[in-house]
Amino acid sequence: MYEDERITSLCSASNAVALTSYKGTWLVSLDKFTSGESRWLPTADGINGVSPDSRWLGIFASSSNVLHVYRLPGLQAVAHLTNESGIKSFEFSQQGNEVAVTINDRVKIWNTATWQLAGELTNFIGLLFAPRERGWWLTSDFRSAGLYDSRTREPLLPLPTGMLPLAVSPDGRYLAVSVDARRLQVWDLIEVRRKFRELGIDWQDR
Repeated sequence: MYEDERITSLCSASNAVALTSYKGTWLVSLDKFTSGESRWLPTADGINGVSPDSRWLGIFASSSNVLHVYRLPGLQAVAHLTNESGIKSFEFSQQGNEVAVTINDRVKIWNTATWQLAGELTNFIGLLFAPRERGWWLTSDFRSAGLYDSRTREPLLPLPTGMLPLAVSPDGRYLAVSVDARRLQVWDLIEVRRKFRELGIDWQDR
């Protein structure tokens, strides 16, 4: 039913779905998804993503260096975050107070209260927020990644070579990892840390 809309991307937003196309963005509740009625609001076109707290919608076009951010549910434009080079991906923190933007070999972290640059991590190509550990899952190259303390930036848990973090559950308990770009594993991090405590090598939460 959406063939003529030329949908560029979609993502879930609480009990709704955000659809983005050349027409703008349509935030539609799940119970009206098949109604056939659309209400597009003006936004940038491109790859979209919603913050875990459903406050923000981010959109960037392929090869663009600007992340457009809109306030939900009304889709009011609040920021246009300009970076030095083309955006590879972006990720909102669990609380929606930060957004990490990956460009080439670095990750830029923006504060969503001021929309000012809060920090920059060089020599990394990806970041996932880890809500339980108050840390970051950082990918340094296509074979190396690990969990880092977000305050001291010290490594806490290096992943085995070839394992890269893909997604973290909202409560931070489960981590999905790619294994040699061929297989998917899901880790129960509570169980992992229990095993570490038995071995006496667990880290302290700060």
